[in-house]
Amino acid sequence: MMKGETAKTKREATLDKDFKALNKKYNQVLQAARQIFSVSVSCLQLLHNLKETSKNENLSETFENYKIQLGKYHKVIINEGKPEGGELITEQVMQEHKTKLMNHYKEKNIDGIIEVLLSLRVNALQIAPELRKNLVYELIRNDIFLITENDSFEFPLGILEINNSSLKHAITSLVSVIASTLKGVEYLSHKNKMQVIEKIIKVLKEQENGSVTQRFCIAILQKCSIKDTVIPTFLDHDMIYWTINLINKSLTQKIHVFCLDFASAMLANIIHTPSTLQLLEHNRQLAKQIMESLLRLIKENIPISVLMHILIALSYLSRESFHNEMRECQFEDRISAFVEQYSQINTAENEAVEIDKKTVLDLCAHMFHPKDATTDNSETMELNELKTEDRIREYENEQGELIFECFQDEVS
Repeated sequence: MMKGETAKTKREATLDKDFKALNKKYNQVLQAARQIFSVSVSCLQLLHNLKETSKNENLSETFENYKIQLGKYHKVIINEGKPEGGELITEQVMQEHKTKLMNHYKEKNIDGIIEVLLSLRVNALQIAPELRKNLVYELIRNDIFLITENDSFEFPLGILEINNSSLKHAITSLVSVIASTLKGVEYLSHKNKMQVIEKIIKVLKEQENGSVTQRFCIAILQKCSIKDTVIPTFLDHDMIYWTINLINKSLTQKIHVFCLDFASAMLANIIHTPSTLQLLEHNRQLAKQIMESLLRLIKENIPISVLMHILIALSYLSRESFHNEMRECQFEDRISAFVEQYSQINTAENEAVEIDKKTVLDLCAHMFHPKDATTDNSETMELNELKTEDRIREYENEQGELIFECFQDEVS
């Protein structure tokens, strides 16, 4: 059996090697096809110009036949053999949108700006999930907001300054698409300048709870929270307290679950960042207040995703450096009481609740279980801690593919 398994492993390794070689050749052919297609389009444009000055009827017919043939191959090349809906926005279309956006902005044509922004976003929503990162990279490469070209944020900030609710929705929805990758966050914080991030926070705090624009602003900030250099800006604008207050408001009024989910994920990412932990170590009273607020929230009836994010945030505070604050808040006793109470939930007739219950209890067992109780002589045991790379990315699915937000109650 062992010999057979070894032979099987060798075959699998050979197949994997052959597949990689084949995939490399496939990508080379595909790239060549794209370049040939680009040359073909250029030739077709020249032929179009000749047709306008020529009286040759055969040339006109040939031109139309070429257009039909190129149209057939276009989908194959752009979609890489996938069904419709997988193609990226072409370079020409991207540049046309950028030009229109600039012109409408100069002319102060708000309806025109909205139309272009929403058109770009609709195109983004139609892209297959596995191609969405490439789309974001194309938006950045084409510098859709003129950030790198002008070496400033004047253009996007100018749009965000316009007092129009539909425009706020349109611009934040597209910014959210761009913020879905680390490169996108770096583009929005060009040269580590945070004007766009600060403006999004300002727009967020102006929104009514539950509004579509509020959801997009929170989505943008949650995506930006994976980058350490952005976090001090969040701290300067009291985003920790703002998020805790939002969750507290949800106990007595209707707050969209998306806002609670993404905001609590953002909160966990903020607290996990070294700059935040350093701030809290120098401000013990603030650390205790945050710890106390989060410990109170885990006893409330909040969505399961929010509960898990709060528990993760608490795990970041369960450090030896916060030993005194944990003791004053009775941290371990309250976590133990929560686990005991949560384990009593009856899930006999609800499989979904049973899965949620197991997930929460497993999370607590991982995060709040002592690393080594036998050799621990301190009052506070050293607890497990999630790693830096475990930042919460609510905007990716299990395969790491991007999810672009889309809500049923958006204004079309």
